[in-house]
Amino acid sequence: GERDLEEMRQIGSTDDVNVLAEFDNAGNQGTRRFHIQKDGISEHIVELGETDSGDPAVLIDFVKWVKQNYPAKRYALVLWNHGSGWSPTEIDRIAHKIGTADYNVREASERSASPLGRLFFRTTMEKILALPTASERAICSDDGTGHSLDTIELGSVLHEIKDILGQKLDILGMDACLMSNIEVAYQVRNYAKFLVASEENEPNDGWPYDRFLERVAQDPSLNTIQLASFLVNDYIAFYEQNYPNKTVTQSALNLGRFQEILITLDKLAKTLADHMPQAKFWVWEAKNRTLANFYHLTLWDIGEFCDRIAMLDTNPAIQQAARDVTNVLENADEPFVVAEGSLGDKVAYCRGVTIYHPPKRATDGISPYYPELEFAKVGRWLKLLQAYHIA
Repeated sequence: GERDLEEMRQIGSTDDVNVLAEFDNAGNQGTRRFHIQKDGISEHIVELGETDSGDPAVLIDFVKWVKQNYPAKRYALVLWNHGSGWSPTEIDRIAHKIGTADYNVREASERSASPLGRLFFRTTMEKILALPTASERAICSDDGTGHSLDTIELGSVLHEIKDILGQKLDILGMDACLMSNIEVAYQVRNYAKFLVASEENEPNDGWPYDRFLERVAQDPSLNTIQLASFLVNDYIAFYEQNYPNKTVTQSALNLGRFQEILITLDKLAKTLADHMPQAKFWVWEAKNRTLANFYHLTLWDIGEFCDRIAMLDTNPAIQQAARDVTNVLENADEPFVVAEGSLGDKVAYCRGVTIYHPPKRATDGISPYYPELEFAKVGRWLKLLQAYHIA
């Protein structure tokens, strides 16, 4: 986080662009708000004392401050993850505060090392820790990247942010792991025009803020698609130059193109479900050949999966449905994925966005909270997951 602020200070705010950050360094300085200036000279800093950066109200208050003091024609909001994750002491504090049942001190360490440790919001943590048994809490925290309760919370927070700003965010950036995901994108589609995020886990260095801000400072009239694309390209270029052996991904999704991608995914899901139980072998084989899978085989690159299933000797309807999905992802005129980049053999065939498809295992399966997501409610993907797991 401190390095990211220093990257921002290499460019700083200009007459046309305000660079604003809220940062809690988990130390003894408390939370501070910055109106970032070049080299930190005459930088306006607001001292807030200690805050809970996992509290949605803290993010909301920051956006209100931005709107009141630095109104703009366009807004990009970039969310850093919860530092290096929720520490065992934080989880232990929350568990004791809400009276978590069937709890012992070892659970805090276990949860901090699980996906629960990467959640954005404390309210999500409270809901999971409120489950009646440790086994139920374990199943929840194995759910990929929090693409259930935490995603729902994110959508609620962004709804309020849209009301505060009086407009959609032009760009929602996720300087966090595994968030270029169709379920996340659908949950936030009404509150941002573009989502910029990574399919893969992010390296600790995160985004190279100096590169992007230099472009914005030089030409603040760049349109939003160009800005989103530069965020992707500059991210990949940074890691290619500095950490060429890292596996990295970055994508920019046009959330205004969701209807087309939803229609084609629904068609694919229905066609596969209609051909169960035979189709379970085709789905398994396609997943087995898909290199770009993430977080314990729960998240799969949509484009590569569709390519793999279209290559199998299935039937023409399934092959065509899979090709229709990739055509929407890459449509030459108005693609859903407007920019995508990757480094590493594992992600060489990535198309920029993942979808949830967990394996059938004794300890988990479909998250009990997945049906609460907007994507699961409106589309047919949940029905495909259920049919696949039953078969």
